[in-house]
Amino acid sequence: MFTTTKSPLASRAVWGGIVSIAGAGLGALGYTLSPEDATALPILAASVASGLGGIGAIIGRVRASKKVSFSE
Repeated sequence: MFTTTKSPLASRAVWGGIVSIAGAGLGALGYTLSPEDATALPILAASVASGLGGIGAIIGRVRASKKVSFSE
């Protein structure tokens, strides 16, 4: 069925689970999370993670000591 893989952090299902657990933890502390917030949070978290990945890639390329080459 699945022929390719991806990082668990790239999975919206994993982020949904993280948000669900975080929501339960916040609820235990007296905070509430509306259904709309719970729906939007995985998308926001994925966007933030993607942005941080892009920043990391740019910093990595700037700090690299060798050129990128597709032919050697």
